[in-house]
Amino acid sequence: MDSIQNSSQTINLSPERIKEKADILETNLYKSITGQEDPSKMQFRINRKNFPDPVIQKALLQLMPRFKVNPRDFLSGLRDLMNKKIEPSKEAIYKKSLANQEEALSSASHALSRTFTAIAAQDSLEIIVQGVAQIKSCNGEIAKSYFSHEKSPGKLLKDGVINFKEINNYPVVNAGDTLFYITYEKQGTQGLSFEGNIIPVSEAAPYAINIGDGVERIDDNSSAGKPMGYFLKARKTGVVTLERNPGNLITGIDILEAVEVKKLDYSIGNIGSQYTCPIRMKAGVVCNGFKIRVHGKVEADIVDGGEIITNNQAVIFKALADSTIMALKDITIDSSTRAKLISEQGTLTINTELIDSEISAPNIIFERNRGLITNNTIEAENLLFNGLYFSGENIIHFGNTLFIEKKEILKSKEKVQTQILELKNNEKLLMGQLQLELKRLTKLAASDPELVRFIKPLILATQTMDFQVINREMERIQARNNTRTVTQVKQIFESLEKLPRSMEELQLETKSIDDSLNQIQTRMAAMKITIEGYLRDAAIIKIFCGLPEEGKSAIPCFTIESEGKENRYIHIKGTYSSKKGFEFVQ
Repeated sequence: MDSIQNSSQTINLSPERIKEKADILETNLYKSITGQEDPSKMQFRINRKNFPDPVIQKALLQLMPRFKVNPRDFLSGLRDLMNKKIEPSKEAIYKKSLANQEEALSSASHALSRTFTAIAAQDSLEIIVQGVAQIKSCNGEIAKSYFSHEKSPGKLLKDGVINFKEINNYPVVNAGDTLFYITYEKQGTQGLSFEGNIIPVSEAAPYAINIGDGVERIDDNSSAGKPMGYFLKARKTGVVTLERNPGNLITGIDILEAVEVKKLDYSIGNIGSQYTCPIRMKAGVVCNGFKIRVHGKVEADIVDGGEIITNNQAVIFKALADSTIMALKDITIDSSTRAKLISEQGTLTINTELIDSEISAPNIIFERNRGLITNNTIEAENLLFNGLYFSGENIIHFGNTLFIEKKEILKSKEKVQTQILELKNNEKLLMGQLQLELKRLTKLAASDPELVRFIKPLILATQTMDFQVINREMERIQARNNTRTVTQVKQIFESLEKLPRSMEELQLETKSIDDSLNQIQTRMAAMKITIEGYLRDAAIIKIFCGLPEEGKSAIPCFTIESEGKENRYIHIKGTYSSKKGFEFVQ
């Protein structure tokens, strides 16, 4: 709102002077109006002390047509308003609806109109020409995100590359998790400017997003049934992949259970190095220093010094120097050179060659007519090598892991047996203390014969250790005689009451240990080694069995080496039994 003031004051002005002052006022008012930001409203104030009414009326008569306000619509009413006698601190108002200009009329604007309002006081005149403010359209949008989508690795490109540099915080969701809430678009309404022109509004646009098979849409309605928006939820457990446009706006979303990349290096980064990804993974090359850690199956062409850890299977074509492959289940590999391969519960199958590597698995199989084994350390409980050529020194630990597990299980059992013995000794000690304290408790009846009614059933319940009766009678005794003796007896009963539960827990633990021990012994009885092939020049195979005795250097249970420069054919079978121990037949 602008207040226009002029220092000159004239009571009786000639028409020329009125016109001159009106021109000045009009110019000042026009500048203030054109500087206003709201297109639907014109508002200004004139100081009546500085500008006589004829000047004001003349200025408005010249000004208003510039904004498509016809003077005939307001001039008569304005003159009547300005001629009124207005008390100090009071105001008089004149309000009039204005006719729209013909060029501004349209089918959408018939309901829109302007108003002219004049508010007069003794010292001022305020003019307001009010149109209709527009209501802007609201496009659909992602109103809320339920996961850190900023860390998404992005969309998988056609060449198998993810357009993201580091995937340590790969977004992981579970089936049923909410991902986004997206609002529907809301169409706005056009307005009318104070000049009588239509103020247009843009067409509201829905939020366009491509939803993959791993995502479902759940509509959200108000209590009145009006559509408000929709939720996007994960259909399955996996990682989130997003499509974005050049403006970084999300245009597509999906949940993947499997990811395939051509090369895991600095252009992509680690997968699952901080959080294990619940996916299957397929990679061309895993470069030195980069890691894959997933719950699903992993397939890789070449592991070139990288690391793979999975709770499932691993299928590898070639593992090169300093590579590590660890799988909870089976590992299948064509070639391994100076690598480390570990299958915790499955079978490790080698197809072509094993060179300078460390491998460990419950079951290891290598049966190809032209296979090569050179300078390896092998740990297994079942080993099948057929049709192979052996070079250098190959060390085999036969059943080593099972014997270590058995040793630890026996230690655990010994520890539990010790705890059971301690509980039994503690029970005897507590029962002895209880007898002494019950005698002291009985003596309290001499000063309070009424206690006999509670002590007698207490002693009878002690014979069968009926703690329901014992606790009830102890509460009655303590309420009547809360002495140190009574407190001591109660504490002993509380300790005795806990003993059966502790003993039961230890017995359950003993059963669990015995079950584990039986499983280990069953696996040990099934241990078997079969080695068939050729020893090349200077080749040697050393087989270490079980655990070495303490204080003695490790001596292999069985050794076989080449003789001369010609290839030596070998066929070895080894077994284990609890009665005969390890036996080898060549």
